[in-house]
Amino acid sequence: MKKIYILFLLSILLGSCNSYYKSVSLNKVSPERKNIAMNFVTTYLEKCDNKDYSELKGFNISKRFEARLNADSLEKSCENIAFRNGKITVDRLVSVHTITYIKDYADVFNIKVKLEKSNTPFYLHLGMYRDQNYIDFPFYFSAEENYYKTIKKKHPKK
Repeated sequence: MKKIYILFLLSILLGSCNSYYKSVSLNKVSPERKNIAMNFVTTYLEKCDNKDYSELKGFNISKRFEARLNADSLEKSCENIAFRNGKITVDRLVSVHTITYIKDYADVFNIKVKLEKSNTPFYLHLGMYRDQNYIDFPFYFSAEENYYKTIKKKHPKK
């Protein structure tokens, strides 16, 4: 009887821990973090519109992401964005998600954007560490609001 009881409790515990990520209430995200995310995205897209491929200043950017923001990479990225989507305007911050693992201390800000070439909802996903608000990957466009669902669909487990 005890074994059945333990198995029952174990199955309930494991069933409640099945989520890879969780949503963070926008009320719990500080206005400073929201502003940093929105300002970074706006600045990035304005640089693309103006064909200004100089360094992004005034932001804490991780070294890993900064390596992808050099002039050549920025130019290629901006050309790719313009070719696929046309002019992009930032609409609003929709949600914030975080991985449920304790060791991961980054959040993904999901920002709704409007595309010149399409009327369907589109989102830009931006990663930001909680430690000193460093901006990092992902920097990813998709039609899905939740970045983690997008990645799960793109790379399903076999």
